[in-house]
Amino acid sequence: MRVLVVVAAAALLALAAAVLLARWWREDPAGVAFLADYRGTIAPPTGTPEGFPAWLSWSHFLNGFFLLFIVSSGLHLRSTARPIAFVTRRAVAAPKRLGIHTWWHLVVVALWVATGLVYVTLLFATGNWARLIPTDWSVIPNAISAGVQYLSLDWPAHEHYARYNSLQMLFYSATVFIASPLALITGMRLSPVWPQRWMRSRGPLSDAWARQTHALVLWYYLAFTVVHVGLVMLTGARRNLNAMYLGVDDAQSWWGAVVFAVSVIVMAVSWVLLRPPAQVAIAERVADVQRMPTTDDAQRTLADENVRRARTR
Repeated sequence: MRVLVVVAAAALLALAAAVLLARWWREDPAGVAFLADYRGTIAPPTGTPEGFPAWLSWSHFLNGFFLLFIVSSGLHLRSTARPIAFVTRRAVAAPKRLGIHTWWHLVVVALWVATGLVYVTLLFATGNWARLIPTDWSVIPNAISAGVQYLSLDWPAHEHYARYNSLQMLFYSATVFIASPLALITGMRLSPVWPQRWMRSRGPLSDAWARQTHALVLWYYLAFTVVHVGLVMLTGARRNLNAMYLGVDDAQSWWGAVVFAVSVIVMAVSWVLLRPPAQVAIAERVADVQRMPTTDDAQRTLADENVRRARTR
């Protein structure tokens, strides 16, 4: 805990220093000239769609929903606690016994991947890829410009309904096309489905490399989510939420905020309902499940055994 406090304090100090540096540079002649040349956005290709279609809003919610359980089950896997049940899949040539956390992790990852495949397919089929994938090298200095504007707390021009700024483009495309595949590949390498003949003791296919990379991707997603949600709320919450959840460019209506609040409630209720005991109940419908005795069960068994022995004396 003390280490976490020190790290958090150091991070806040570093952020404060970065804000002061950005504000100073914005007033420096070199900074003024740079921001005049690079406003923070690049023009999208001709014919790039505007707005947020319904499929994008739904995939956005489902991605967040499944990531919630991917992260929680992943943290369970990193702990040393014994699973409360083990699952053996049916109708499999060589079934393997999986801890309930591993089984649940694989289930939600499969749903997350299916959502991602639908999202990427529609992204390219509808031309919305051009909003996400940079097509001009000037995206780099423009991304630096947007980053400086964010750090100085004087936000860049807000045109997300028509196009993302360059920093958003880089991070969104990296999340979709780099972080997601890395999470999937390293997760498969660590899972029971990875073929034994593809195992390696060193290099990218080694257990250590996959485990470290998978953990880094996990922390990237957590940091990205915190920053993403924070900026949505700080840079015009009603307009952003109306665009993301209703597909309209409206800075006055509260309906987007209402839909967002409902989605958060759905996720919170699901978090409570789909705890490990509920996961075991779901697994029992599709696989063979062996429940492990809990501490209370063990204590009751010991008490019953003591009573039985006392009666036989």
